[in-house]
Amino acid sequence: MLKNYRKTIMAVILMTVFLLCFPHAAFAEDIASSKIFTGSMKLFEDLGKALMIAAPVAGVPILAYFWLRRGAADEMDQKSWNKRIAVALISVLGVELTGVIISVAMYYYA
Repeated sequence: MLKNYRKTIMAVILMTVFLLCFPHAAFAEDIASSKIFTGSMKLFEDLGKALMIAAPVAGVPILAYFWLRRGAADEMDQKSWNKRIAVALISVLGVELTGVIISVAMYYYA
């Protein structure tokens, strides 16, 4: 394990020396107008919108299936189906919230 640390430290030192020896000026205006930056921003905007649409579309049928299975199960199995319903509901809400956070963040950068 000690050899791995030595290799990592050596790589960090070499990278630092390289970056200090060959400085490249990067200006914010050049980055903001680059195709990579603008394309990435559009990609994240679309990702946020897609997550907000896909979460309920995928989650509602899964939740409906779990509720149907819970209704047909006996008392012992109903407990496991209740857990599955809770996990599915929390997952759908988490994906929806992630989509909203991405969309709000991209709104402020645009």
